Amino acid sequence: MGALKKLAYAGGGVALGYLAGKAFADGSEIWRNKGRANGKTIIIVGAGFAGLAAACELARLLPDPSNGDILLIDEDNFLLFTPLLAEAAGGEIDSRHIVHPVDHVSARIQFIEGTVTSIDLIKKTVDVKRGRKGSDLAPKQFQADHIVIALGSVTNFHDIPGLAEIAIPMKKLEDAVAVCDRALACLEQASVEEDSGKRKELLTFVVAGGGFSGVETTAALNGLLRDSLRKYPKVPGEEIRTILINPGDRLLTEVDPHLAAYAHSELEERGVEIRMKTKISGAAKTYVEVEGGERIPARTLIWAAGVKPNPLVEQLACEKGKHDGIKVNTCCQVVGHSGIWALGDCAEVPRANGKGTYAPTAQNATREGKLVASNIAAALRGGKATPFRYKPVGELALVGKHAGVASIYGHNFSGLLAWAMWRATYLTKMPGTSQKARILSDWLLDLIFGRNPVALSPRTPALASDNDI
Repeated sequence: MGALKKLAYAGGGVALGYLAGKAFADGSEIWRNKGRANGKTIIIVGAGFAGLAAACELARLLPDPSNGDILLIDEDNFLLFTPLLAEAAGGEIDSRHIVHPVDHVSARIQFIEGTVTSIDLIKKTVDVKRGRKGSDLAPKQFQADHIVIALGSVTNFHDIPGLAEIAIPMKKLEDAVAVCDRALACLEQASVEEDSGKRKELLTFVVAGGGFSGVETTAALNGLLRDSLRKYPKVPGEEIRTILINPGDRLLTEVDPHLAAYAHSELEERGVEIRMKTKISGAAKTYVEVEGGERIPARTLIWAAGVKPNPLVEQLACEKGKHDGIKVNTCCQVVGHSGIWALGDCAEVPRANGKGTYAPTAQNATREGKLVASNIAAALRGGKATPFRYKPVGELALVGKHAGVASIYGHNFSGLLAWAMWRATYLTKMPGTSQKARILSDWLLDLIFGRNPVALSPRTPALASDNDI
C-alpha cells in the first residue's frame, strides 16, 4: 500500500510539474508578445477547424486590445463538427448539437459573417459580401497586415454527368439533414407504393466513397433504415438495399488492412452490399449508373467520394500544388507572399522530410492553425517561423451500432471497444460544454429508447410526385 501511495504521489508530482511548466511557458509566450501588433490587423478567412484554431491561439498569444485586431470571417456563424456528421445523418444525434457558435468565442476576436468574394495577396485586402446569404448589406473591403487563408474544401463531383443535380453530398449540416429526411421520405412513400418497381427504387440507397466519410455514412444510413422498419410495418425489410460503391480495391485505405477487412465484413453482416473497383459514371432521379452501363434503380445517391479546395482558391494569384491547393512552405507561408498564410483543406502543407504533404484532416488542420498563430506572433516581434511537424495520434471510424475500428499510436482495435473509443474521443474534442452535454444526452436517449428521427423538411421535392421523376 505504501508503494502505491508513493507511486501516486510521484505521478501527481509529475502531472503538476508538467502543468506548471506549461503554464510558465504559456505565460512567457504571452509576455513576449506584449505590445506587439499595435495598430495591425490579422484577418483569418474561414472558421473551420484550421481557421478557428488560428483565431483562438492568436487571441491567447495577443490577449490585450493594444495587440491589434483579429478578424475572423466566414459565411456561417458556427463551427460544424464534421466527425459527427454521419451520426446526425443517421438520426442518432440532433443535427443542431454538432455545431459550435463562433461569434462569441473570444472578446479578442471580431467575427464577421459574410462571404469572401476576393483576396488580393499583393495589397493584402479581403472583399466581403457581409451578412447571411441573400443579405442586402453593402460589400466591404478589409485591409490586413497578415492574412490567414483557411477556406476549406467543397465536394468534388469529378464532372460526372448528373451528380451535382442528383447526389446529396456529405459536407455540410444541411447535407446530414437531407440524408435523414430522404431516408424517412423514401420509407414513408414505399409503405404505400403498390408498384414493385417504384418501391424498389425508393428502397435502394447508394453511397459513393470508401473512405471514412463514405463508410461511416453508409453505416449510419443502413442503421437508420433498418431501425426505422418498426415504424413502417408495410415496408418489406428484405427489399431495403444499402449499396456502398468504391473505386478502390479496399475500404479505409488510411488504416491497417486487417481493420479495413473487419469494417468490410461488419458492414456486409449488417446487410450492406459493397461493390469494390467500381466507378459511378452517371446518375438520374431514378437510377445510378456505373461504368459498363449497368443502371442501379435508386432514388437516393449520397456522394462521399472526394473534395477539392474552395473555388476561391483558383482565383488567387499564387502557386498551386499537385491537388490544386495553395502551395505553402513547411511553415504554412504562401510561397512568394510575405504575411500570407494558408492551411487546412485549401492548402498543401509539405512534410518536413519532403515526402508528400499532410492529409486534409481535422487533426492536422487544428495543429496547423495553432502553428500559424504562433508564427504570426513570432513574425510580429521579428522572430523566425517554425515548420509544421505533427504525427497523427491515430484514426477511428464507426462501421455500425456498437462496432468500430481504431488505430491509436500504432495499436489496432475493433468492435465494441473501438466504438466506445470513437465516441469518447469525439465527445471530448467537441467544443463547448453545453454541446458535449447535448450530444451525451442524445446518445443516452438512443441507448434507452432507440433512435427517433423525424423529417425536418416539410417535403422532399425529388419524391413529391412521379411527374418530377
